[in-house]
Amino acid sequence: MTTPFKQSISSYQGMALYIGAVLGSGILILPGMTAGIAGPAALISWIAMAILSIPLACTFANLSIEYPSSGGIMTFATKAFGYHIGAISGWMFFIAGSTGQIIVSLTGGTYIVFAFDLPHYFAYIIAAILLLTAIIGNYIGIGSSSKIQLTLAGLTFLILVSTIIIAIPTIVPENITFAFTNARDSIIPIGQSAMLIFWSFFGWEAIASLAPEFKSPKKRNIMISTWGAIFIIGILYIGVALSVVGTDSYSRDGVTINEAMNNAAIAQVIEKAAGLDGSWTTAILAFLICLGTNNAFIAGISRLGYSLSCNRLAPSWLDYVHDKYSTPSRSILLVGFIAIIGLVLGFVFDIRLNQLVYIPNSLAIATYVIGTAAGVRLIHNAKGKILAGVACILCLCAYPFVGSFILIPILVSLLCAGFILWKEKKDASV
Repeated sequence: MTTPFKQSISSYQGMALYIGAVLGSGILILPGMTAGIAGPAALISWIAMAILSIPLACTFANLSIEYPSSGGIMTFATKAFGYHIGAISGWMFFIAGSTGQIIVSLTGGTYIVFAFDLPHYFAYIIAAILLLTAIIGNYIGIGSSSKIQLTLAGLTFLILVSTIIIAIPTIVPENITFAFTNARDSIIPIGQSAMLIFWSFFGWEAIASLAPEFKSPKKRNIMISTWGAIFIIGILYIGVALSVVGTDSYSRDGVTINEAMNNAAIAQVIEKAAGLDGSWTTAILAFLICLGTNNAFIAGISRLGYSLSCNRLAPSWLDYVHDKYSTPSRSILLVGFIAIIGLVLGFVFDIRLNQLVYIPNSLAIATYVIGTAAGVRLIHNAKGKILAGVACILCLCAYPFVGSFILIPILVSLLCAGFILWKEKKDASV
């Protein structure tokens, strides 16, 4: 299969992009939030979700190997269910990924503002810097971008591993001891924590759009990237959660998102374990993680936008690859434009993060249902089909938790159908 993009991604660069896409801002706030809900039993939620993310990751890895395309989920859905479902899934994920960059960058900015007690508007300035850095890195080429990602992933890994290591000697066994009583007091908090954690494992699909750009042997490099990322992300998530719970570095009784950020659980771990001010560490960590997530997602989403245009499912203006950098530069700029405009609107209308987050989440999980269902139909090996089926069931179980925001995927589907109808009538009249 020919591609206008360079095959420049090695297994290690792919692993770094995976880690950047999945290891998002959730690592900063969710260990403290989930421990506040379920106490020590939150560790069960983290372990369970780390295990259950395996079928999701393997589903998209198998699909990427068998059907490498910059269209990613859109390509899989089209092959499995036809042109129109493919178009709808592509639109939903493109908008989810583009608006999601608002959340990621603003989370980084907000966390840094909390760490240093800066004025609120600084969060938007920092968010804009994160976005512009990721946009420029992707514009000048995925090879350059993935090298940046490798550096970011390495630094993030070192900081998180160092935090876990210095916390181990100060972990108190009583802090991680829990006992089951009844469902309301034990099982329900674990389930609530697991649903929060579910959102932190989004990102396994982002690399699907980059499959054509992996170096040969493609199958080997994609699988090494996938399993390496699964192992590293699982260890980091569980390790940080254990550090937070084991050192009792969290607020109890159901904290809000802002309170959890303000609580800065990782900073508390460092302060308790090493007797140092953790503000600088958590600020650097927030910047690196959020920049890495922005970088990885803009890479994948921009390829999807290009593919939508190639298939006449989006404005033809996006069907363009930069002569010098071999990147879908216009699609990259569109993703960046949507995110920057979203930041401005969020600042002007003072829209909270916990309100914004449901927009990309509602679209992403709807796309996941379609993508994993496509895996059940398209993956040839029996093991891969079973994993895809498990992943699809998990996504269907999680979908009702988006609440009234379930209307957003419906709206996007109607907009997509309207565009296709208009395009077909326009072509017919020529």
